[in-house]
Amino acid sequence: MCVRWHAPSPLERTLAAADSGNGISAVLDWSSFLFINTDLTVTLHRHPEGEWVCLDATTLPQPHGIGLAESALYDEKGPLGRSTQTLYIAPRA
Repeated sequence: MCVRWHAPSPLERTLAAADSGNGISAVLDWSSFLFINTDLTVTLHRHPEGEWVCLDATTLPQPHGIGLAESALYDEKGPLGRSTQTLYIAPRA
């Protein structure tokens, strides 16, 4: 079986980066809490271009166990779109 590798497209890079907002904007202690993204919504207002993707991410945890991670997405040409991740938040056992 031969598997061919190809460089990720700008869209693939953008979607992978969009799924990282929760991890890079964590505001809770990793050793005390788990915060799992249960979904990912990505909205783009144009096609991504180039190899670089920038995230400006914020996590908003709530005491009832639900939170939101929101990211502004940029590429080499500027603003690109936004992503949101709903979070399940719980103390680690």
